Amino acid sequence: MLRPLHSGPAAASGTPAGRLSFRLLGAATGAALTAGALAGCAPAERAEGSGSGTLRIAAATDAGESLNPYVGTQSPTQELRSAHLYEGLTHLDPTGKVEWRLATDMTPNKDLDEWTIKLRPGVRFTDGSEFTSADVVASIKYLRDPKHAAQGLAYIEKVDPDAVKAVDKLTVRVGLSKPFGPFKDIWANVLLPMTKAGSVPGKPIGTGPFAVKTFTAGRQTKLARFDGYWGDKPKLGAVDIIEYQSQQAQANALLSDQVDVASGATPTIAKSLGGKNDIKLLDSKGDFTLRIGFNTTVAPFNDVRVRQALRLLVDRQQVVSNAFGGYARVANDHEGGTPQCPAPGLPQRKQDIEQAKKLLAEAGQSNLSFSITTDGLLPGMRELAQVFSENAAKAGVKVNVNVVTVPELLSKWGKWPSYIDFNPFPYLPTVIGSLLPGRVGNAMHWDDPEFVKLADKLFLATDRQQCSIMNQMHKIEYEEGAMVTPAFVNVLLPYRGKVRGLVTDVNGRPLTFLTNVTVGS
Repeated sequence: MLRPLHSGPAAASGTPAGRLSFRLLGAATGAALTAGALAGCAPAERAEGSGSGTLRIAAATDAGESLNPYVGTQSPTQELRSAHLYEGLTHLDPTGKVEWRLATDMTPNKDLDEWTIKLRPGVRFTDGSEFTSADVVASIKYLRDPKHAAQGLAYIEKVDPDAVKAVDKLTVRVGLSKPFGPFKDIWANVLLPMTKAGSVPGKPIGTGPFAVKTFTAGRQTKLARFDGYWGDKPKLGAVDIIEYQSQQAQANALLSDQVDVASGATPTIAKSLGGKNDIKLLDSKGDFTLRIGFNTTVAPFNDVRVRQALRLLVDRQQVVSNAFGGYARVANDHEGGTPQCPAPGLPQRKQDIEQAKKLLAEAGQSNLSFSITTDGLLPGMRELAQVFSENAAKAGVKVNVNVVTVPELLSKWGKWPSYIDFNPFPYLPTVIGSLLPGRVGNAMHWDDPEFVKLADKLFLATDRQQCSIMNQMHKIEYEEGAMVTPAFVNVLLPYRGKVRGLVTDVNGRPLTFLTNVTVGS
């Protein structure tokens, strides 16, 4: 999600770019909230000819979740729900392209330090009130206030909160402390939604296609179609998000027709479900990554020779085959770029046990022993750690796999010496949320001055210049970075055959696109 971003299949925004890393500030009480308690959340009476049918989604249990879309870190389950309740100024489509959402235009001044945003007319919140510039100003100022610890703050830190003004009902002017070119792109981040002024965090109200009917933290959320939605209205009448303790429990619920979709499935589980009870598999290919992070404030991971040695221990093809059942492709210890940019052309790193042993000896770490911590929240996390442990043993390195609960992992986020994280984000928000120093998603505490300088250039670059700069940054990740990124992982979504209209998503969040989904009998 940066686990702090980091979002996986919703999903981590990096969790900040990794996990979107999903620490749950402002945890909910766990008591069920009814529609009457959620002021403004219950939709109006369903209009004639509107959608019908309920999509039942199995999701990972998140006992600490809340309806507040601005909490400091968010779980994939919370992000999944928020994607249908709230919207941003822009949006990523299933191909990763930025498209307009609540905004229809953004125009900079010549110095790129002031942007004028034009808003979409005719948008209403789920309580029926009109969406205006006042709501955008309030949302941005809330996000920008460090006291609120909003995870999205890192992405808009250049926004001057005193220079966010409503020009008229549908125009907002945003002043920046420093020039910033990819302004439109950044607002597509799931961590930067717009909500009704005064409604956050206690009674959040959004403009999304669904509204909350009931909510019980850690158990279930019932969403009802909002017939006043401005865009293409969903064909569904309702969405039920039902939480389960394990991926196998999700699979069992799917097999027994308690749910229509399992949002998390390991390759082994996905294959075991194939052909049973008319279950099909949606396979989203993209640049979604699971990776092993090393805390550079903890010896010996502050030594680049150790980090390079650990990368050389990995049999990447074995990771693809064993950890992900072939539903992945080999990666090269840097994050994915963007679809329009070619790969950086770096030599593919391969397993080299002897060179790894040599580097460890030079660093005085021939008898290295450490633990990799994971909560196993997403498919492949435990399997990746186990394959790495088996590979490391070939060089005499002892690696234990430490499986903890989600709350424990997040309560000590940034302190684990080594951990498993995930990243569903395109490169620009990944850089901002988890690869620059001081970010919540940067649990590696990695700080490379040359990388930071290139990031500053990237933030001012034109589209033509961005690819060259990104590839220079990938080279630094490859040579000096603090993560093992062995594979780009497919996101697998088992579903019942009566479900129609699901689409694949390059960012691993197919369940955020439900407009054309229907559920047959």
